[in-house]
Amino acid sequence: MSTNFEYYKIFYYVAKYKNFTHAAQVLYINQPSVTRYIHLLEEELGCRLFIRSKQGVKLTPEGNLLYEHVAPACESLFSGEEKLHAVKDLKEGTLLIGTTEIAFRTVLLDKLHIFRQRYPDIKVKISCDTAPHSVSNLLAGKYELNLVTTPIDIKDTIAIRKVMSLQDVLICKTGYIKLTKNIPYTLKNVCSYPMVTLPDSTSTRRFYESFYYKAGLQFKVDIEVSSIDLILPVIRRGLAVGFIPQKIAEPYLHSGEISVIPLSEKMPTRSVCILWDKQRPLSLAAHKFFEVLTKDSTP
Repeated sequence: MSTNFEYYKIFYYVAKYKNFTHAAQVLYINQPSVTRYIHLLEEELGCRLFIRSKQGVKLTPEGNLLYEHVAPACESLFSGEEKLHAVKDLKEGTLLIGTTEIAFRTVLLDKLHIFRQRYPDIKVKISCDTAPHSVSNLLAGKYELNLVTTPIDIKDTIAIRKVMSLQDVLICKTGYIKLTKNIPYTLKNVCSYPMVTLPDSTSTRRFYESFYYKAGLQFKVDIEVSSIDLILPVIRRGLAVGFIPQKIAEPYLHSGEISVIPLSEKMPTRSVCILWDKQRPLSLAAHKFFEVLTKDSTP
């Protein structure tokens, strides 16, 4: 297309309002400029586009033919510009987040509350899965950001940043085990009690298995549940003991409903991390959520 798009834009508004003055007001230019641009367009196309009428102007047959094609093109472009401005101003858009259950419970909910207060017009889609599946979905482009707990295996194309430290504790229903103050249990002692935990497809399960392995023990599981939300009810009913992040257990510890079983072996800390694909640029919404996630993050 050799003709300047501005000519077609001015043609569109003159044809739409059938008035040079009205078109000039909408375009924030003077009427003589509108007239001059229309004459230039007519010269380039080699035909007359408008004729004068009592009400203003009306399209010639050639002008009608051109308007049938110019109008949808201009309207589509203007709509695209409006949507782009809305996205840039965070008045529109969708944020795609992948997460694991523990990352959702310990970090994502609080940070999402802050984000929604600041950017209420941004839609948020959250998918929860195991860490390995969540990372696969990130690489497939299904998420922009991914919150997971360590340990986690990632490829070179994935960037990672720590958001928060996570301390797991071993808990039981209060009174289920006779606990003596300042006298810790060994992992070997704990093995005599039923254990509830997550499936072996989770990074959390692998973390506990590694902890026991380093102590020369096998992590034996009596009750396996599919969700972190199912561990606490099992423990609160006195059916088993189990490991759980301290942040999740805190309300029940404060109420006295459950108790921490002190261990002689030190449970290592792990982390909640944010992942993103270095080969894919983040949307503006994802950038803002990243800022919320990493600001005031726990070392």
